[in-house]
Amino acid sequence: MKHNPLHQWQKDHNKRVIDFHKNHALELERGENGKGLLATWERFVYNKGKALFKAFK
Repeated sequence: MKHNPLHQWQKDHNKRVIDFHKNHALELERGENGKGLLATWERFVYNKGKALFKAFK
């Protein structure tokens, strides 16, 4: 039994997910993820987490 086609679909899906998260992180850094309450919280948590990570690095 060969599982190559399913495996390739999974590779393609993983690449799309990686690209989405990379673009989303860039939007967060630039403050372009939206103006709503959830977007504001997301930016706040992202920036605080990034600062905390840099402090311990």
